[in-house]
Amino acid sequence: MVAFHGTPEDCSMQTGISLRLMRLTGIGCIMVVFLLSACAGTGLQRKNPVLSPGSEDSLGQASERAFAAALFLSAEGDYSGALQGYRKLLEKQPGSAAIWFSAARAFHALGSLDSARVYSERSVELNSRNRYYLGLLATIAHQEEDYLRAIAVHRELSNLERGNTELLGYLAMEYLAAQQPAEALKVFEEILALDPRNEMARFHSLLLEIRMERYPEAIASLRKMMGEDGGSDRLRLTLGELYLRTGDYQKAAVTFRDAVARSPGFVPGWLALLDVSVRSGEQTVFLSDLSRYYDTSLQGLEKQLELARYYLAKAANDPLYLEPSAAMLDALSRRHPESPDPLALSGFSKLSRGAALGAAEDFRRAVAIKPEKAEFREYLVGALLAGKQYEDALREVRLARRRLSRSTLRFSVLEGFVLFQADRPLDAAQLLRRALLKPAIREKEHRALRLKALGTLAFCYDQLERPRKSIPLYQMMLKLDPSNALVMNNLAYTLASLQEDLARARELAETAVAGEPESGVYLDTLGWILYLQGEYLSALTVLEKAATLEPGEAEIFSHLGALYLKLDNPEKAGEMQRKAQMLMEQTP
Repeated sequence: MVAFHGTPEDCSMQTGISLRLMRLTGIGCIMVVFLLSACAGTGLQRKNPVLSPGSEDSLGQASERAFAAALFLSAEGDYSGALQGYRKLLEKQPGSAAIWFSAARAFHALGSLDSARVYSERSVELNSRNRYYLGLLATIAHQEEDYLRAIAVHRELSNLERGNTELLGYLAMEYLAAQQPAEALKVFEEILALDPRNEMARFHSLLLEIRMERYPEAIASLRKMMGEDGGSDRLRLTLGELYLRTGDYQKAAVTFRDAVARSPGFVPGWLALLDVSVRSGEQTVFLSDLSRYYDTSLQGLEKQLELARYYLAKAANDPLYLEPSAAMLDALSRRHPESPDPLALSGFSKLSRGAALGAAEDFRRAVAIKPEKAEFREYLVGALLAGKQYEDALREVRLARRRLSRSTLRFSVLEGFVLFQADRPLDAAQLLRRALLKPAIREKEHRALRLKALGTLAFCYDQLERPRKSIPLYQMMLKLDPSNALVMNNLAYTLASLQEDLARARELAETAVAGEPESGVYLDTLGWILYLQGEYLSALTVLEKAATLEPGEAEIFSHLGALYLKLDNPEKAGEMQRKAQMLMEQTP
């Protein structure tokens, strides 16, 4: 039998039972392990410390045995059985902090946090200086997300053992969980005052200073962490980024240059250094650093192209990156004259900025390097079309048909598209009809090519005002691509223009609008079909939304004019027709 004597503070590890508690904080997964004594004192007293032979147990001895039995049940995992014993004991000894604490642990093991909290609070109320009792209460409060109570309990714990940096660390983490970074930082600073080499406190202090945008303090903290040897590549990179946040580009550049001088293969350091040159507007410095990067970096062409693509993506939203990205591609073209890829990337960049003719020159040079690659020839034709150089586009596409025999069908379809763009729909239609009769275009791998040919041919018939010929083409396209909203819209509008099968036309238009509800063109089709079906008020709602989304589309205002006449509003109808006429006159 285990004998219990003295106060809760005197009884430490008499049963050998321990409890490990896992804590999760707001800044990361931080494991906090409390090794608590299973018995922190019972508060039970012997009435008869010495028994004569043959005498019966005293009441105190019976209570001790009952408490020990409950503890053993708990140790064996029978927490429900243990709780029955604890409740009976509390009926007779409601002032025993140890029994309240033991019951709280049993409830906690069962996952009954509410009950565990009640019993734990009572144990602390009875003995507010027992660190085991306080530790369990802090854990329960944290798990219930009552961070303010957990903070208060952790503060009591740290006051009991002043100078204990581990306990202060728990307190700081609790402040973080409570979203009180300023208070957490104070506690970490308190830890560092006690233990200047405490890496955990230094690391979290730095993170909090950055989070709170206290960049000068963060820089000072980071420099201490780096020490005399300058720290790791990553720390130097972080230091440079902090200088950037303070607007000190010069110190940032010096830091990044130091990083790449120490580690020439440290690509993030090079990227940061190049970025500083861009953001400070120093193009000459950028070119010098870029040249050094290409000279010293072990990255191959593909990695260097990835960097160029990154700069091009940045340039789409930030004009500062336009010149650097172009300079980067020029440098890659000079360094890799055998590769057409930098030229192709440069061509796409120029196309995105509306420089179609410059893009065509880049693609032409790429074709000269690798004439057998069909994609480069397609890019060249696309750039010429964008620049409205239709004759040059025709010449290039026909040259490709002759030179690349394996891609004859591909370039036949492309030639049909060029002819359509050049306002030669009849020639385009004849060519595309012949292409669609070829058996190869019906093979699965040519599905996309067949769709393109069918779509362009349908556009030709629409332009030639032969809508009945475009209907079966759109229907074939929907069989190949049933969810294509553009094809649904075009077929719906063609049926509406013929005023045939309006129910089918409406179904198609509604499906297209459901897929792209902010398309003014699709809404116009639906609104016009509603008009043809006599649903004028519904048509008005749809067409007005279409006009808002596409204020430059003359046809929408023309439809609105016709609709307002039906609604007996000639003044509004005239306004819409005048608007439509003005837009048509503005169309080149």
